[in-house]
Amino acid sequence: MMSVRNVLSVFAVAAVLAAPAGVFAQTFPTKPIQVVVPAGPGSATDTVARLVLKKIEEQGAFSRPFVVINNAAGPVAATRVKEAAPDGHELLIYHLGLPGLKAVGRLPFGVEAFEALGQTGSTRFLVVAATEGPYKDLRSLIAAAKAKPGEITEANSIGGAVHIAALSLANDAGFKARVVNVGDGPKRLASVLGGHTGYTFVSPQEYLGFQGTGVKAIAVVGSDRSRLWPDVPTTKELGLATDISVDTWWFAPKGTPADVVKRLSDALGKAMTDDVLKEALGKQGVDAVHLDAAGAKARVEQIDRIVQPLGPALGG
Repeated sequence: MMSVRNVLSVFAVAAVLAAPAGVFAQTFPTKPIQVVVPAGPGSATDTVARLVLKKIEEQGAFSRPFVVINNAAGPVAATRVKEAAPDGHELLIYHLGLPGLKAVGRLPFGVEAFEALGQTGSTRFLVVAATEGPYKDLRSLIAAAKAKPGEITEANSIGGAVHIAALSLANDAGFKARVVNVGDGPKRLASVLGGHTGYTFVSPQEYLGFQGTGVKAIAVVGSDRSRLWPDVPTTKELGLATDISVDTWWFAPKGTPADVVKRLSDALGKAMTDDVLKEALGKQGVDAVHLDAAGAKARVEQIDRIVQPLGPALGG
């Protein structure tokens, strides 16, 4: 039996399909636009969302305000927006964790269930080890892991974005670690700091809170060095091809009118030209990488093709 919410969504889709092209963009929005964030207040995703939305409101792109809805349960957040009326009034902000949910079987759908609106930033993972530990750099860590397959411990959050990045790097470098499910970034860093695990992957925002406490960044995952830690080498410099980052993607429900998608995408694009916003994102360790709707769609599909085959190894 269909829920009341699902029934209403069916009628909403029918109304959208019956309306003439262009009519929605002329009147949109007719109410506050809800942006569902699959993380709590103060998280990296939440911080980026609020910075971008504040700039869009300052630029006066829309007549109605944005309302951030925090939901720490990724599957619940994604399902909510997927089932929402496709009229642009309920949006989802997510990252590579969305294709990850499908890969491990926690969702029966993935990125194909949404209309991509754009990308407003990219966060590079840092590989972090103990300052006084046995791994002075990533080369020594990889050598140790190859010498003792499955013995070097990796603090992780199984099935999440960080697990995807860590597994991709391990596959690329040709080693196998013993993955320990520790939890979020601060917990993983505390585990490494306490000597319970050998290394972990974290975001710049998470590392900033522990910098100088006894952990050190030994590599940036990808091709570009961090502006915050320019002396830390990249994995590309070490001969590794892994290029997995936490890109900030914006989505609307599938079937949202093209003219509404364009208005939302254009608003994101205009916000990302602002130097004050770029600087604010940079202070959070976020590269101000912008992609429009078409570019974001291509990037999302590219990452999805990388992530789906990892499902069994991620726990799917």
